[in-house]
Amino acid sequence: MSVFDRLFGKSGARDAKRAELRGELEKAAELYGIAGEPEEAARVMILRGDAETDARARMKHYTQAVATAPEGSAIRDDARKKRAALLVAQFGGSALSESAKRELRGAAGELLVLGDATHAAEAYKLAGDAEGQAKALAQAGDVESLEELLSEQQKKERAERERQNVHGDVEMLASSGRRREALAAAEKWLASHDDASLRDRAAMLKARRVIGPVVRVRVRGKDTSLALGDDLVIGRTEGTLHVASQAVSRQHLRVVREGESIVVRDLGSRNGTQLRGMNLVGAVPVPESGGLELTLGKEVRVRIERSSILDEAIAIELGGETYVAPLGRARVPGLPWELSSGDGGWVDLACAGAPPYAGDVRLGERVNLLAGDVLASERGGAEVLRVLGGD
Repeated sequence: MSVFDRLFGKSGARDAKRAELRGELEKAAELYGIAGEPEEAARVMILRGDAETDARARMKHYTQAVATAPEGSAIRDDARKKRAALLVAQFGGSALSESAKRELRGAAGELLVLGDATHAAEAYKLAGDAEGQAKALAQAGDVESLEELLSEQQKKERAERERQNVHGDVEMLASSGRRREALAAAEKWLASHDDASLRDRAAMLKARRVIGPVVRVRVRGKDTSLALGDDLVIGRTEGTLHVASQAVSRQHLRVVREGESIVVRDLGSRNGTQLRGMNLVGAVPVPESGGLELTLGKEVRVRIERSSILDEAIAIELGGETYVAPLGRARVPGLPWELSSGDGGWVDLACAGAPPYAGDVRLGERVNLLAGDVLASERGGAEVLRVLGGD
């Protein structure tokens, strides 16, 4: 270095010091740099950062100090610590994105290298990195916090195993056809746990469950509204089928199997049930052919006849719809499959000795039906029963 450079450097450093004492930190940093004293320039940059109230401006000054200070200098390490600590403080108490977590892990690693294990542990904690946090706590010698962390991690791992077991049980029950039990297991867990994915699964089961006594199905290609139960009651507000007419009583007409016959009875309705203009009295049998044309309350037409879709069932035309009522077991033709109303109103399919298949998945011998189920009698076989929904 020439005499001129040495003299100029000393003069520049003195000018920088005077600017610093006057509080002109930006000018002081610039003059220290010109004078060839990068460590002093970085020190002043840190001072500028410390004096800033705006976090972004502080971060800028600390970053400049890191870039300016000589490698391995104490000032550079101090600037790195302050920059990393500021980053941790910025993310504290907020929901973090994956990119923010990566930044925090980077800051934590930097703090750990610089010997600030306590702040490194805090950063790892914010980033959700329990392994890094444990490493930092061990380096800091904070045995008590480390033991608490490990205990908490064990609790979390046990809770996660329990959650996975519940999810597995729900899926096993649902995939085997025991949907009612699957929903009950999910709701039991959700009563004391906030579990978004299981909540969605439970909501799907609820939305698709088929509640009787009326279920709409497609049996071997024929769409049918099945009215399940040992008898069928038509009424304004009660029974199997409802009619929105003031002429119809709450419970108006019953159709039931008695021995070898199927009979209809008026249930003491206010306006009676008419057959060819005459009120029904007592039990009137449904003929094997031709059926019955009845009028409920002298206003609502209903036709009852033997069904051509299910053996030993009847077909009821009411309000523009046709319902098939087995009046007992609702058997699927050609198979030992039987539809019925089960617990909680669910419509069940019992398949004694001939479990159904949903695609390649074999279900159990009793299936709680869901809207959208498509069932075959063999793996990958042709559709036998499609569940369209409940009413």
